[in-house]
Amino acid sequence: MANSIYNKEDICLVSAKTIADLKLRALATEQKRFRLCLHHSNDHKTHEMLIVCHRDTFIPPHRHPKGKSESYHVVEGTMTVYFFSDDGKLLKTVEMEKAGGSKPFLYRLSNNLWHMPRPTSKWLVYHETYSGPFDKDLDVEFPCWAPQEGDRRQVKRFLKEIE
Repeated sequence: MANSIYNKEDICLVSAKTIADLKLRALATEQKRFRLCLHHSNDHKTHEMLIVCHRDTFIPPHRHPKGKSESYHVVEGTMTVYFFSDDGKLLKTVEMEKAGGSKPFLYRLSNNLWHMPRPTSKWLVYHETYSGPFDKDLDVEFPCWAPQEGDRRQVKRFLKEIE
């Protein structure tokens, strides 16, 4: 992945300095996000990532195969996770924030619902755990009813419709 780096150490430590570095890396990308993969490779059975997203990022709706699960744990900032039906109807929204507030800080998705995380603060930092191994061509499916990431006009229209 072009917007990510992989941990090469046996003990991986994350500090405020790590997050600051990831934010700088995110700003330098077109997508305005960057991830630190805490696992060593896509072959690992458990994938843990620290993902940093600027407010301007757009992660399209997507789903994962049956039998795979993922969880998000908010470290910094706020986010809304949108859930959709197969035909693109908005089913549910979950507002999240870091631990200590009144909103959830952790969620786990154990089926293959269409979902879309969206930063609602200037910066969102979250820890994602996903069932590996990971093959992007098999593990991430994008719906025909949602805009592609680079289509700014359609993304803006889509976000306006769901928000």
